[in-house]
Amino acid sequence: MDVLHSILDNIDQAVVVTDATGSILFFNRVAQAMHNDLYGRRIAAQESIMTVLNPRRLTLYQGIFQDIQTNKLPYRSYDEIVNRSGTTIYIELNFVPVKDERDNIRQIHVFLRDYTSQKVFEKNLLAQAAYVGSLVEHANAIFMSIDTRGYIVDWNEYCNNVTGYEKDEVYTRKFEEILLTEDQWPVFKLLVSRVLDGELVSNYEMPVRTKDGRRAIFLLSITTRTNTDGNIVGITFVGQDITELTDYRRSLEVKVEERTKELKRILKKEKEVVEMKSRFVSIASHEFRTPLSSIKFSADFIRKNNQRIDTTELNLKLENIEKQINHMTYLLDDILTYGKSEAGKIQLVITHIIPSDFLQKIIEEVIISTKGTHTIATDFGGLPTTMFTDEKLLRSVLINLVTNAIKYSPGRNKVYLRANSFAEVLTISVRDEGMGIGPDEIEKIFEPFLRGKSAGAIQGTGLGLSITKKAVELLNGNINVESRLNEETTFTVTIPLNSNGHF
Repeated sequence: MDVLHSILDNIDQAVVVTDATGSILFFNRVAQAMHNDLYGRRIAAQESIMTVLNPRRLTLYQGIFQDIQTNKLPYRSYDEIVNRSGTTIYIELNFVPVKDERDNIRQIHVFLRDYTSQKVFEKNLLAQAAYVGSLVEHANAIFMSIDTRGYIVDWNEYCNNVTGYEKDEVYTRKFEEILLTEDQWPVFKLLVSRVLDGELVSNYEMPVRTKDGRRAIFLLSITTRTNTDGNIVGITFVGQDITELTDYRRSLEVKVEERTKELKRILKKEKEVVEMKSRFVSIASHEFRTPLSSIKFSADFIRKNNQRIDTTELNLKLENIEKQINHMTYLLDDILTYGKSEAGKIQLVITHIIPSDFLQKIIEEVIISTKGTHTIATDFGGLPTTMFTDEKLLRSVLINLVTNAIKYSPGRNKVYLRANSFAEVLTISVRDEGMGIGPDEIEKIFEPFLRGKSAGAIQGTGLGLSITKKAVELLNGNINVESRLNEETTFTVTIPLNSNGHF
């Protein structure tokens, strides 16, 4: 028995052992801690478990013990207990009788589990489901569903308004028998079969029969209904009553289609905005926290040691502060630049540049800013003597691409810059031999606030390539990327030698 008690005392679930009448023989440390948290007192040996569990439900637990003594079978129960702080705690209780060789109950083991978080989640889920259900019920649109046999299982207020049928009149009755004439049944059954086979049906005109015998026309989108396991359990019809608008059939079809597309576009845009904001918060919180922490550390060090710190160490701390401020300025510049491009506030300023001189300046600038960690191998063939473009935008594009090539090829010492022109188009490619981009990420590489999985340890906002793409488009050009994971990445930019236009 001592071995059993030792085992029970070291499991992470609350356990109380009683005799057949409920008198406590043993309780483990988890049970003691749980009881203390709930009631602010300790469990005592030989105390009745009826009062330990929940004194307010004494009758319930007496009944459970009587049931166990009679049937000699395990019993599961649930309880809600308001703890000392006024919070409701949800407890699952499993009563397991232990019988001797004569089938008499010798002990009852009670296992207690706090499932409050699960219960709260379930309540929130039910609340959300109720909210969605209320929206559907009161929506100014037809919403009705059938099961796979054709029986109506959902019917909102709008359906009642346009057909005259109350819910109680249509539930458990077949859709076609209520709303369709017999000559429509074969077509409807074929439609149901198509949808259940996975076909999506939109803007489907369905003539229906109302309760008072009128003929109405419904314009419906029809989709399958699935359960939580993803199995098809029926069909849902969503749409509008267009009976009064049948004289304007063609124009209505166009409008409905346009509105449907616009709604999808808006929903897609909103989803993209939500995802982008989420990515921005995640990246910004990470990227700003690191330099701020470093600045705070250096400032605290200077403040605490200002009487004995030497000039060299002071300068190092100040240089670190300056470095971190510059990094934060770079991050903010990226965010502001992206905001301007989204708002359409960037305007082209076309000037005359000499490509060979321009590219050489870019190389020198990058080498200085990256402290010469990499060699930039160049291949300039057939460059034009002159071109007309926005120098600031083109510089931003190349600085970003070459700097990224260096930044994302740690452990390497060379990146490659090629440029040539053909048919009034300048083509520039930047290649590195670094970490590469995964095939599942390359399609999203130009999305804002999105960074590759392998770039987690490298500072950045996830805006650089997005800004670069917008700048290239503003110059009436194109940018493409090819990459092999852990091998190489090549960005290729093509822009006209004479750029003009608006972003």
